[in-house]
Amino acid sequence: MLIRRRTLPFLLAGLLAVLVSCGGSEAGGWDARGVARSNEGAPYYPILANSPFGLGPNRVSIALTSEGALLSGATVTVRFYRLAERPEDEPSVAELTTEQVATPRTIGAEGDHVHTDGSVHVHSGVESTVYVANVEFDTVGWWGMEVDAEIDGERHEGMRSEFWVEASSEPAIGAAVPRSEQLTLRDVADVSEIDSSTLPHPELHELTIAEALDTGKPVVVAFVTPAFCQTRFCGPVMDEVILPVQAEYADVVEFIHVEPFDLQQAREGSLVPLPTVEEWGLLAEPFVFVLNPDGTVAAKFEGIMEAEEIASAIDAVLGR
Repeated sequence: MLIRRRTLPFLLAGLLAVLVSCGGSEAGGWDARGVARSNEGAPYYPILANSPFGLGPNRVSIALTSEGALLSGATVTVRFYRLAERPEDEPSVAELTTEQVATPRTIGAEGDHVHTDGSVHVHSGVESTVYVANVEFDTVGWWGMEVDAEIDGERHEGMRSEFWVEASSEPAIGAAVPRSEQLTLRDVADVSEIDSSTLPHPELHELTIAEALDTGKPVVVAFVTPAFCQTRFCGPVMDEVILPVQAEYADVVEFIHVEPFDLQQAREGSLVPLPTVEEWGLLAEPFVFVLNPDGTVAAKFEGIMEAEEIASAIDAVLGR
């Protein structure tokens, strides 16, 4: 199913952001636009766990799903095709642009999630994995993905899907980000007003994004809501990714945490995105940006991610 641009509230980063169905391995042909293909013979199928893709470099997250679970331990090879424009009922010409082995990225899922009715759901002991490919999309239009996956010695090949590429709503790699002035510790009586973590982190709320950009340092901006996440990944992203990386790079990088939702309204049962989220054009959460000292995007990460990825992006910015 193709999901085009839409206004907030968010699409779910955890596999609802762009949901596409995949299918058989017949060479040279693709289904008509938006028409699901059956995944014949495979006990699982791949979906794209991303917001709509944009022109330029993209971090593509592929999840292998079976009965609602994300499967780990797979070897995944993925191919991307540029598809020719065509009428709804005609096959497309597919031009292979890249083939690569996707890198598994795994995160835990422990932590308390607060539902909009105020009830608390404890996630514990579950790990979630996606398979990441870094891909350049150079044209607006329809693209195709073909996945081969092997799990426990059983291999399934040629699982296909289509998706649309256009200019991304969030800042693209190389683009300047908004000089946002979100609330900081100076604006609230208690840090819990701007941080839903069980143990808030005031050191991540000292500067506005605009102020951080004026320091001349690289900046990491993490749009994460540990308590009100619409997936089960935000708490682990904060605990397993942002905090360890911040502890390592705090002397040379500014770290900013932005809650995507108005917390007072969230605690009353309504998820209302903050103006900063709309300024940045975000359609999902969690979302983490690594910024160059000049305020342009060096790297961006959505959904399931690992600390190693953020650290590697920071090292590249620092020239290490």
